[in-house]
Amino acid sequence: MTDTSTIQEKLRALLDEERGLRELLERKPAWYPVLLRQLELAVGDQRIIYLGAAAASAPATVTLRVGIFTDHVVVAAEVIDDGTPAAQVVTRVESRSGLLRFELTGGSESDNASPTSWPGGFRIRAYYASGLVVTVPANVVDTDAKRISVQAVLDGIRTDLEAGHATRPAPD
Repeated sequence: MTDTSTIQEKLRALLDEERGLRELLERKPAWYPVLLRQLELAVGDQRIIYLGAAAASAPATVTLRVGIFTDHVVVAAEVIDDGTPAAQVVTRVESRSGLLRFELTGGSESDNASPTSWPGGFRIRAYYASGLVVTVPANVVDTDAKRISVQAVLDGIRTDLEAGHATRPAPD
């Protein structure tokens, strides 16, 4: 198993790259170490294909959602910080084999400008047997590395769906 500090450094770096999170995390919220530890335990030493995160703020509440795809699992973490000392941090881990279906939404004609990069206006919504729904990308796709990781998730989701179809019994 990889050294836990190495995993946490990788997670910190990926979270720091997400638009809008640097400012939120610079405040050193009390829940951040808990989130990092839960993500570390969920991912282990698996290769991270994609990490996306998005935060929403209301007058007294911050909600942060983090999604991670590895070769074998999907990790979905949610932080709800209502300003009280006990912010809620919950992380779900789901086998990628539990994929039931996915949907593509959004997009525009200008998203077809380059066939080799991720068309920025599209979103993938993956539905899993447990009820988990994951949206990719979670945030703005504004770097080549992010475009490559989002494309890798789409390729993986198609493969997951095909593999799941092959193992499910045929309808009567």
